[in-house]
Amino acid sequence: MTRTRPTLVTSAAALTTMLLAGMWTAGSAGADPIADKYRQTVTDDGWTLALTKTGENLDRVPNLASSPVSREGFVSLKALAEVTGTGSAPVGAGTLTLGYQIGCAVDVSSGVTLGMGLSIGPNASVTISQFPGATIGGQASVNPNISTTLKPGTIATIAFGSKPLAASRGSITAEQVEIKIDACAGPVTIRSFATAAISTPTADNNISVYGDPIWL
Repeated sequence: MTRTRPTLVTSAAALTTMLLAGMWTAGSAGADPIADKYRQTVTDDGWTLALTKTGENLDRVPNLASSPVSREGFVSLKALAEVTGTGSAPVGAGTLTLGYQIGCAVDVSSGVTLGMGLSIGPNASVTISQFPGATIGGQASVNPNISTTLKPGTIATIAFGSKPLAASRGSITAEQVEIKIDACAGPVTIRSFATAAISTPTADNNISVYGDPIWL
């Protein structure tokens, strides 16, 4: 029996069809509320550290440049950390961090050329834009504009901001933060995270919660 081997042209055409289908599907507008997450732990010295991610929402919009290989959306969410109980050692320091993990599925690290003269690659990039202030509340900070290279097939972790826990309760709220992904030739998935950490003379503890993965 003679077996027919797929030609390079056939394979390239199939790849083009798959990528373009993913691009146009992901380019549609929509809004998604994401479930709240909660977690707590009791430290070795008796403190209860609790962390909540709440109010998360993604407003997915067609990208402003009308590019078939770009994604754009606006996210809102809040992280709340609380330290309660009667620990045997005082809490000397603590932090709360809020951000997103972002993944681009299709590896175009060597570049790929699609039909209609469209070229993609070599790497996807992520830009996250927030309000212009860079420092608030003493040591607390927000990142007005973050850019990084997102190698397709991997996950980039980007923090929106980190806040010292100066009291038993602290929060970070981000509203309508822009996330923009460029040069990704396939589905883009984002997942929020929040991390709370405290330190005493006898123990260090941290906990994290993660949002449900959603496509951008």
